[in-house]
Amino acid sequence: MEFGGRFRFCWWIAVAVAVVVGCKREYEVYFHSYPVIVTESLPAGEVGVAYPATQLKVADAPSPYIWSDVNNTLQTYGLTLNATTGEIEGTPRQATPSGGVKVTISVTDALNNVAQKDLMLVIYPELQITTTALPDAYEGQVGYNATLTAAGGKEGAFYAWSVVRGSGSLPPNLSLAANGVISGDVAPTASSGSPYHFTVQVTDGLRIVKADLSIAVREGLQITTTTLPGALEGSAYSCTITASGGDAANYIWSISGQPSWLSIDATTGELSGTPPMGSAGSTYTFTVSVTDGKQTASKRFDLAVNLPPRADFEANPTQGTAPLTVTFTDKSTGSPISWEWDFDNDGTVDSTQQNPTYTYNSAGWYSVKLTVSNGAETSTCVKEMYILVANKMWYVNGAGGDNGNGGTGWGDAFATIGKALSAAGDYDLILVADATYNEGELAVNKLVSLIGMGINQAGAQPVIDCQGSGRALYFGYIGVQNCVIDNFVIKNGRARWGSGGAIYSYWTTPHIRNCVFIGNIADWNGGAIYCGSGTPTISNCTFSGNEADEDGGAIYCYYCDPTITDCTFRDNIAGQCGGAVYCTSCGAVVTNCAFGGNSANWSGGAVCFDYYSSPTVTNCLFYANSASDDGGALCCDTSIATIANCTFSGNSADGNGGALEVSMDSQLTVDNSILWQNSCSYSGDEVYVETLGIVVLDHCCVDKAAGGYGGNGTLIDSDCIYQDPQFVDAANGDYHLKDTSPCIDAGDNSLVTEGVATDLDGNPRIVNGTVDIGAYEKQ
Repeated sequence: MEFGGRFRFCWWIAVAVAVVVGCKREYEVYFHSYPVIVTESLPAGEVGVAYPATQLKVADAPSPYIWSDVNNTLQTYGLTLNATTGEIEGTPRQATPSGGVKVTISVTDALNNVAQKDLMLVIYPELQITTTALPDAYEGQVGYNATLTAAGGKEGAFYAWSVVRGSGSLPPNLSLAANGVISGDVAPTASSGSPYHFTVQVTDGLRIVKADLSIAVREGLQITTTTLPGALEGSAYSCTITASGGDAANYIWSISGQPSWLSIDATTGELSGTPPMGSAGSTYTFTVSVTDGKQTASKRFDLAVNLPPRADFEANPTQGTAPLTVTFTDKSTGSPISWEWDFDNDGTVDSTQQNPTYTYNSAGWYSVKLTVSNGAETSTCVKEMYILVANKMWYVNGAGGDNGNGGTGWGDAFATIGKALSAAGDYDLILVADATYNEGELAVNKLVSLIGMGINQAGAQPVIDCQGSGRALYFGYIGVQNCVIDNFVIKNGRARWGSGGAIYSYWTTPHIRNCVFIGNIADWNGGAIYCGSGTPTISNCTFSGNEADEDGGAIYCYYCDPTITDCTFRDNIAGQCGGAVYCTSCGAVVTNCAFGGNSANWSGGAVCFDYYSSPTVTNCLFYANSASDDGGALCCDTSIATIANCTFSGNSADGNGGALEVSMDSQLTVDNSILWQNSCSYSGDEVYVETLGIVVLDHCCVDKAAGGYGGNGTLIDSDCIYQDPQFVDAANGDYHLKDTSPCIDAGDNSLVTEGVATDLDGNPRIVNGTVDIGAYEKQ
């Protein structure tokens, strides 16, 4: 065989060979092989980015070609393969697993020969900026640092960051590095342009993405409170520290170096606590700090503790004829800085001087009010019927006077009180020197005032000794109001077949003060005093050894509203009820009184409230009183009564209710009080409640041992304690609290009687912020 032509080899997927033998001409001979895909790899793509232009290739083989994605893998990831051209195109819509996925490509040539090849397709996740917010900065901050973050994009690629030009700016002195770190020292005035808005961009080499961000620059954190208001000894203190700058929503407050009684609320910055007794005059220095999590500010403060203001005053003279010029002297404590005087208690401020002088031109009794303030708290003192401007003044001296005199002065004094009463008119003042006056049945039928004076012996009191022949004074004239009996001893009065052994008052309002009643007897009611249908006031008096055959060994009140304050009742006796005091249909107010050793043959060894009375008893001590029937200290019959901050101990009853007995539809509320070691022969050593009676004990200290409560009525005890109150020396009559008493700071301030600011001793009623249980406040 002879070949005269060229010999050519063309490699295709299909091979065609033409062989001609015996020809002398030139011939082209073609040898065709199977097709081979020569594309070695596919470029990587990224979700959301147009896939790079990719053309698949095959070795020499006769065209046209038909390309296919055998398993439709490209379509799964959002790509398409052009069957004619072999081009791969599209925008990936999801990422492949790490390392990629296998794509099987097939091509068919013109001779129908087929080739396949497996290629790896890698689609990276979409590049995203994951930082959504940047931490705030603050003025003058040193070393601000925040790192921007991104996810997705080309695996292993370096993220290159930058701020998009013209999109805004970072705060002064801050910059963004290519590695995504924003850093620098914030300018000291940068808050003026806050917040700073800007756009950042990042690229992984395949695409660029952007995000809008901002940085707020806050003012520097600082405590703005400059000084603290003073605290008051024994009073709750509160002051809220303030700050500015920083992130106020994240303020956290703290304190160091403070006294043990002072604390701060970590959230609000409120300082609070109660300076203890004895702390007045001290100044405490401590440090308060606040942080917002990024900044911290601190400041030292001084806190001075002062005495709370307590208004008090004196006047000289307190009585005389018009025109009466009176000098008032401020005796207030607690460093007051302002004074408001009301010389006639009419609601109008008459002077703001500390020690003013005032002239009274009209006859009458005048109450005086002083209100003082230290700038933070106020205190008011009212002295009822304190200044007497008399029409005339009469003088009595049983040790040298003579009824033949004119009674115009001590050298011209009458000898008897009766003579002065017969001469006096309304708003006259009768001054009685210390002596013994054997007088009785003195009728007070004018609006006069009887004032005892220590003329013959300094500090001595005049004595009205009735010698058992009758009572001393009789107030029984309608319209005779506001008579005053002050600074007398009245003894041995006797009301035979009547009431009021020393004083009888009906339809009048006497003011009885600073008097001593000894050994007075009434065959009926009120061994010392009988009051009917009036509003008497009895203050700072002592009742000892008085006796009534029926009710009220010392005082009997009938259809009236007496005020009994700062009095002592000892060893008084009632043949029936109320060894010391008996009230029927009365709105009595009894405050700061002590009842000891009184007795009743029936009920209410010390006190009996009967027949729709509505009394209030506050800061009183009941000890060693006894009843032959019920209620060793107190009985409440068909009445509604309130007892607050009282102490009952050592009282006894031969019947029921060693301390308290409640009967006949009565309601008794007992708040902040001690009932301890009282006793009875039958039921209810501390409290006995008859059927239909109600007793509520609230924040009390009660001896609730077996037999403590008795009766079939309703008894409710709320927030009470049942431990020994720990008196200092009960055996010897000292019912103050020891330092270890559970009653200290165990009461409820809301249950303290309105207007009561002191305890039985006259000391502050609330110390260390919470009232004590009982009559005495631990100081």
